[in-house]
Amino acid sequence: MNLRRVIALSIALLLITVVEVSSFSGKIAEKTSEKTGEDSREIFAENFSEIAVIVNSKNHVSSISSKDLENIYKLKKTTWPTGEKIEAINLVKQHFIRKKFSDIILNKNSSQMDKFYLKQALSGKGQPPRVLSFSGDVKDFVRYHKNAIGYIDKKDLDDSVKILFIEGLNN
Repeated sequence: MNLRRVIALSIALLLITVVEVSSFSGKIAEKTSEKTGEDSREIFAENFSEIAVIVNSKNHVSSISSKDLENIYKLKKTTWPTGEKIEAINLVKQHFIRKKFSDIILNKNSSQMDKFYLKQALSGKGQPPRVLSFSGDVKDFVRYHKNAIGYIDKKDLDDSVKILFIEGLNN
């Protein structure tokens, strides 16, 4: 094995270990929330109210199940019903909207998803979504890319993109 590859894999494994340690506190919070006995579906819908999942205005999709949305961001669903390749967009890990999206839709925190994306990329199983810094950047990208999907702060929503109805959350 080439020395550069060994070094790159060693660094990747070190980063994964750091992410695992930092995500331990998130697991404690999850266990605490399980004990509250509240209806998680209502909590998720309430917490998701600040988020708009968007597509290009020419996209024929107007609704999506929360499971299909999860599968897009977990690299399991890669094409639209038309057969065209989906181009998923993420916000940066620190953005509060990404944190909510990851927790609610992906059932993982942002660090866990970054670890997942790193493993997928290193194993050749897929490339992570493009990452942009601001909701406005995501909106602009989706506006100009027919097969893009992203999520933004609802405050940044306008008629330049189409909001998707999320089955099971937007009731």
